[in-house]
Amino acid sequence: MQTLTLIELFGVNAVQTADELIIKKSDLSAVSLTPTANNGAEQLLVAILLHALSNFQGYLADENGNMITDENNAPIEYDNRQLYELLEMFRWDAYAKKRNANVYLTKTIILENYREAD
Repeated sequence: MQTLTLIELFGVNAVQTADELIIKKSDLSAVSLTPTANNGAEQLLVAILLHALSNFQGYLADENGNMITDENNAPIEYDNRQLYELLEMFRWDAYAKKRNANVYLTKTIILENYREAD
């Protein structure tokens, strides 16, 4: 089993010091974030989680971001959940949900952190 790197979880420009973790918004743009000076905290958290999730589960895509499909035109999925030693993330059912008179497609992400019992 392997551990995830800072770059895998937060993007190619992620760096840390003893006091700071710096994540470039541009590294998160592939997962639905449009970087602006006023991104909301919820937008940023969702972008970080979706970027991290791409290490565990997702769909194969070409260099232009188009999903690769099989002979039945179904997207080809990958599942790397069992590769990492201390962390597992996976998508749980996506479904439509009505909220404030709008209908949204929700994505539930399950996050499991493993550590030895005390």
